[in-house]
Amino acid sequence: MDQYKTHELSRRAAEMILAGGEFGRPLVATPGVPAEKLTIMREAFAKSMKDPELLADAKKSKMDVDPSTAEELQALVKEVMGQPKEVIERVKKFLGN
Repeated sequence: MDQYKTHELSRRAAEMILAGGEFGRPLVATPGVPAEKLTIMREAFAKSMKDPELLADAKKSKMDVDPSTAEELQALVKEVMGQPKEVIERVKKFLGN
């Protein structure tokens, strides 16, 4: 049964490549933004993603609205950026770089 088990480096490389789809169109801020301002922006974004009028407009325009939280994206960035060199090299090879 182990013959069908995905090698750890290959699994991590695949997760790294597929993570790009999770980012979608993120809103980003420059480093050094005060924590209280980030909290305000994150809360405003989360609130807007629950606005019935915005969701109705998105549905009418046939747009999918499936936002990730800032905390989810931040964790994903840390995971992707924290991959060992072997995983990064495997991704580069796969992508032809």
